Amino acid sequence: MRNIFTFLLLCVMVSCEQEPLKFEKLVQFSRVDTISDNGRPYYFKTDVFIVKKYSDNYQNERSVDSFAYKNRAKDLAKYASYQVEIYKYSDKTNIPNLKKNPKDFDNYTFINDMIYIYRWSEGTWTSKMKFKGRETVEAEQMIKED
Repeated sequence: MRNIFTFLLLCVMVSCEQEPLKFEKLVQFSRVDTISDNGRPYYFKTDVFIVKKYSDNYQNERSVDSFAYKNRAKDLAKYASYQVEIYKYSDKTNIPNLKKNPKDFDNYTFINDMIYIYRWSEGTWTSKMKFKGRETVEAEQMIKED
């Protein structure tokens, strides 16, 4: 009986263990825009990533926070605005599909698979937004650790 209990306990522990998240930069949609005002250029940068193995839970939110913070632009102060956008992996939100069908980004990915936006302004942290579908939902406070 004890062996059965031990076996069941091990099965539960293994099934609860979560695979680590995997991030890929979506280079084709990452960009730097420039706007000039009275001859002075202002730069606006966006880095876009897809995360695989994501499910909505506290541990994953912390992992995504940590990733966004560690992978932010090193030259933040150069940008009037900088943001990191995170999208969950799906049958349409993946690099091979978006290379073949770039319109899917605006027609599907942006609407259905956006999960986080992290923003900095002139080098200073400003906000984090969390999404479920088209709705903005309450997010945990951003952790800022290297």
